[in-house]
Amino acid sequence: MEERIITSLISTSKRLMAWAEKFKKKRFLFQEIKKINEEYYVGIKGIRGVGKTVLLLQLARETEDSIYFSADSTLLKPFSIYEVVKTLAEIGYKNIFIDEIHRKPEWAQDLKTLYDEHEVRVIFSGSSAIDIVHCGADLSRRVVLKELPPASFREWLNIKKGYNLPMISIEDILDKAFNLMNKYGELHKYWMEYMEKGGVLYPEGGFYEALENSLRKVILEDMASLRDVDVKYETDAFKLLLLIAKSAPFEVNYSKIARELEISKGAAIRLVEDLSKAGLVHQVIACESIRKEPKLYLTVPLRKFFERKGFSVDVGALREEFFVNHVIWRYNICYLKGNRGEKTSDFKVKDWTIEVGGKGKSRYQRPDYVAVDGLIAGKGRVPLFLFGFIY
Repeated sequence: MEERIITSLISTSKRLMAWAEKFKKKRFLFQEIKKINEEYYVGIKGIRGVGKTVLLLQLARETEDSIYFSADSTLLKPFSIYEVVKTLAEIGYKNIFIDEIHRKPEWAQDLKTLYDEHEVRVIFSGSSAIDIVHCGADLSRRVVLKELPPASFREWLNIKKGYNLPMISIEDILDKAFNLMNKYGELHKYWMEYMEKGGVLYPEGGFYEALENSLRKVILEDMASLRDVDVKYETDAFKLLLLIAKSAPFEVNYSKIARELEISKGAAIRLVEDLSKAGLVHQVIACESIRKEPKLYLTVPLRKFFERKGFSVDVGALREEFFVNHVIWRYNICYLKGNRGEKTSDFKVKDWTIEVGGKGKSRYQRPDYVAVDGLIAGKGRVPLFLFGFIY
């Protein structure tokens, strides 16, 4: 590599690490990564806009002999990950932070070789679609892969509204709902704003334009690692996201997707799987049987994004989506569905059955707890917004 390229890499890294200093708040994953044994490389995957780049730069700032670069840099187009890292190692860098690593072909094989040579430690970020178990290189025992989910309600309040709120376990949320409601009740007023513009951390001006551009890149670029992406595939992916956004829970199944998109049921199943791996859809399985179809939810704030196409979203779906988007990252969750005519609670989390609904929601289904939209707590009723403090 030419000296001018190396000089530019070093200069850019210093500039970006200085820029990252203005981000005082850190995502929850920062501390988890800091605790990982230095014998391992670390991968951070996640959808665009959740803060992977800032997280890498924050980690680099607190690590000695570190340098950051993005794998999609035009300067680095002629070079492999291996070549770039070896050059940086030769001049003394011991900790290499690489953004967008999936943009380089053979990145996984390069990481395997670098790990086996034991000259540097690499911490990298990539698409939600990255899968080190099936990437063709034996990275599973060399790399700890962490997923950075959309910012939680708690993190969004800390980053965007200037709070300093702690994480709260689901046990404490259920056990101490009344006390927590009294302590944090003022924050409920931000719940709908979070559902509209939370989760991803784009600036206020041009928020939805940035989100739309990211969606297109996820479908056209990130999902290309899963299968060939053409114009019809892109169109079908957007149609499916729109279909979920317009629907109430349980209204979308594989048969309906196949019918609406004019594709086979098998293709519908594959498309749902692809969007799940890309981080745009959550599949919640049935508690009783894996043969039942999953319930499908969008990641925040996609439902409100698609509402701009000219329809009103189902508020029940918004509530369930908020609940699922927070619980699914920390706990096992499945949905309950009884036989025809039988009423059941919505979800099972660990050993608890939980119903999600509005402030007038009854306990007809006999759940252990009702997660209610509002500020009512006590007698098994838990304000829904408190689940946003789980991570």
